Amino acid sequence: MKVLLTGATGFFGQHLTRHLEGAGHTVAPVSRREGVGYDWSDESLERGVRDTDAVVHLAGENIFSSRWTAKQKERIWSSRVESTGRLARLVAQKDGGVLVHASAVGFYGPRAATDPLDESAPPGDDFLADVCQAWEAAAKPAADAGARVAAIRIGVILGTDGGALKKMLLPFKLGLGGPVGSGRQPFAWVHVDDVARLFVHVLEDDSLAGVFNAVAPNLADGARVGPALTSAGFGKALGRALHRPAVLPLPGFALRLLAGEVADVLLTGQAAVPARTLESGFRFEHPEIDGALGDLLS
Repeated sequence: MKVLLTGATGFFGQHLTRHLEGAGHTVAPVSRREGVGYDWSDESLERGVRDTDAVVHLAGENIFSSRWTAKQKERIWSSRVESTGRLARLVAQKDGGVLVHASAVGFYGPRAATDPLDESAPPGDDFLADVCQAWEAAAKPAADAGARVAAIRIGVILGTDGGALKKMLLPFKLGLGGPVGSGRQPFAWVHVDDVARLFVHVLEDDSLAGVFNAVAPNLADGARVGPALTSAGFGKALGRALHRPAVLPLPGFALRLLAGEVADVLLTGQAAVPARTLESGFRFEHPEIDGALGDLLS
């Protein structure tokens, strides 16, 4: 299969590229970098969709790159919603088109750790939930035209070469790690290799469409879903993995002073569970946090 991949040069995109190529597929990247695959011009994007068998859309503005000013919120929105709509309209013109795009568990809005959320749970009503709803709705033209469309709602991707974990490692190694805010908020996470494998799984199975949660089930056998991991629980697990204490809290008010509204992403969470993901036959290689961190930090 030849796969048109946006966001191929990012942290997760590089991992997904390796997994796709390892499974025997060819990756055709879409990039703003000169000379790298296809670009975002209408002509190049149309040619890319026409010349490939499936589209995987990962690109989007980093939500943690700066404070959420009105202009930054517009960038976060347009980089996901408008680009997905463009690709969906092109995929709609193909016979047998396939579009698999990233979304996020932020779709469900801030929820308690005691409120498990499978893929049928209703959306939240904060900014990120609104973005995710519009993001997924933007793919509707492709689905309406008969294309196979899937949205992967991703939790916090854990990897040592990018993302949240890379930023956490130094303070934890220095013994400065600990819970964020109350520590009681759910922490929906997934090993980078598992979410890459899930994208490949959905791409390769022609029967799979709709929404899939890319979050670890938190049980060692991978067959059932366990209780949600909290932010404090994750901090303790990371401390264990690094043989360092994890007791210094970062108060919520201090984080809000530093980061503004974006701090709420870290101070709240979603106890998302991968119900449809497991029902599809997918099995996580790293279903619980201690094993996942042990693999990443070994």
